[in-house]
Amino acid sequence: MNQHARTPVPPVTEADLRLLRIFRGVAEAGGLSAAEEKLGMERSTISRHLQALETRLGARLCFRGPAGFELTDFGERALRASIAACDALEAVRHELNLARDILTGELCIGIADNCLSNPQCRMAEALERFRRCAPDVTVNLSVGLPNDLVRDVVERRAHLAISGQPTGNTKLAYRPLFSEEFRLYAAAPGCDLAALREGRSVLVTRTNDRRTQTLAEQLEVGRRAVAFGLEAVATMIASGGFVGFLPTHYAGMLAPRYPLVEVGNAEALRYTTQFSLISLVERPLPPSGQLFVRLFTDIGRET
Repeated sequence: MNQHARTPVPPVTEADLRLLRIFRGVAEAGGLSAAEEKLGMERSTISRHLQALETRLGARLCFRGPAGFELTDFGERALRASIAACDALEAVRHELNLARDILTGELCIGIADNCLSNPQCRMAEALERFRRCAPDVTVNLSVGLPNDLVRDVVERRAHLAISGQPTGNTKLAYRPLFSEEFRLYAAAPGCDLAALREGRSVLVTRTNDRRTQTLAEQLEVGRRAVAFGLEAVATMIASGGFVGFLPTHYAGMLAPRYPLVEVGNAEALRYTTQFSLISLVERPLPPSGQLFVRLFTDIGRET
């Protein structure tokens, strides 16, 4: 198939839309094998559908084989078109259901690790109210790192994300929710910044956390460890000999069993992260998403 052939694409049919959905699933999963579970199909069946779509469109969508999976330029544009088509069909369905005062479909939300432990995060209450208002909507909730949550929103795998990711991305809309204060903690009194400089304590650097990496450079810390997620950081601190940043509410929650203390002379290192409800500007939220945002915002005003 010549990717640059000038034969126009034929009118899109219902069968084409199904093939485009399958292609989208493969592209978002990053390959045929990875898409098997997501699509509920065997690899050979997925491959056959992709070949049928390429024949129908008259161009190669992707390279697939032992060397890996990669979209062609045409495939990139076809992916954007398939996403737009799916969004349009979703909007039509929501509009017709709204005419009958019914909310249906799927609402995908990503949330940062350990938000539930923050008393200012009213996620559970918002979900409880949402379930009562929209019992026919399927809610998919996932936990991830801030960068991954934003990527899921940008790549349309999630409608909303609750994260402390810094604002500034013009593709995203941010609705402030709550904040978290972080402090540098150790397992026992007496630990201070000098202990870090002298190598008597090990600094825990969290994945995607520039604060600890910057601190390590400023103090010329030679001994450091890497943790993935807040619980990993807290576990290392509680074991003794490690120091790391934790939200104050999280350290307080651990206090009955692990009375963590703030590192001496580290008051200037305290910082606050603003958490927001994040959505994609160019992708209007479905009615279910708009309802969830309104409920979450209303709960925030009550506190």
